[in-house]
Amino acid sequence: MVATATALLLAGCASAPPQATVTPSLQAQASLIDSQASAVIDSTFAVLDAADAAKNQELFVSRVAGNAALVRVAEYAVAKAVPDEPVSVLPSKMQGVYVSRSELWPRMLAAVSEPAADDLTPVVYMWVQETVDDPYRLVAWAHMIPGAVLPAMPGEVNGAEPLPLGEVGVEPSPRKALEDYVEYLRQGADSDFADQFADDSYAQQLFSARGVLAQAAAGTGGAYLDTIQPDFASTFALSTSDGGALVFAPIDIASSFAVKDATLKLSARDAPLLSGAATDKVTYNYRDFVVLLVPPPGQDQLPAVIAAEHHIISITP
Repeated sequence: MVATATALLLAGCASAPPQATVTPSLQAQASLIDSQASAVIDSTFAVLDAADAAKNQELFVSRVAGNAALVRVAEYAVAKAVPDEPVSVLPSKMQGVYVSRSELWPRMLAAVSEPAADDLTPVVYMWVQETVDDPYRLVAWAHMIPGAVLPAMPGEVNGAEPLPLGEVGVEPSPRKALEDYVEYLRQGADSDFADQFADDSYAQQLFSARGVLAQAAAGTGGAYLDTIQPDFASTFALSTSDGGALVFAPIDIASSFAVKDATLKLSARDAPLLSGAATDKVTYNYRDFVVLLVPPPGQDQLPAVIAAEHHIISITP
């Protein structure tokens, strides 16, 4: 048998915690006022704490959905099977809250936490309200990249303007920035797209893991392959105070590891996530989340990932 391990975990060590800044406005246009946003956040962590204690996803459905739900369900499965594998610590104290300004749905709320510990970076969260009748639900989270800087955002009174993915007021557009970044992840560190983005530890760790696993698979006569796809339907973009954009984007990664004339044996941590039985090939399915900053026009600055998380959700034969 050949043993294999989870490809990549991201939880960056922090330098000085980034500070969130806001620009106030005189006209109330935000989808939520400060007290309403605080109520959403407090309610989310109250139900999440209860669900975490019981490791029961049924207890968080009122406030957690989408990618965040998939990730937490996977963490519960591992925590139940491996007692020393706790779920991710998600800090509930925020240093900045950013509310979209919109008369349409879906609407979004973003927030950045205080760091949970001195050696961890803050967490960026995203909530979405799908329709007027739905509550805001937490759908994604990611730790900030070490050394990343948060841009100033419109204040709680005015709210941040949601941008279409094809927005032409920034270059590249949110869609183009995400497309090019995904292509960079596909091609690797030597890609022509590498020079179009600031360095980030998420991409570097992904490339490093790919190299190690590809070499391990090749040593058995097998192969390793990453398949990477953006999810534009679940991607949101918000304007920054200086005319740039923040792009909140889920990314699907399927990492397939195959060997020749052998059966793969998963680690105790990975085994609870396997559906079916391992054979000579397994695919690790990730639902990653990145926050990409597109600078305003005229600035000598590259688009940069300021938060990212590599979330495993399942393993398939």
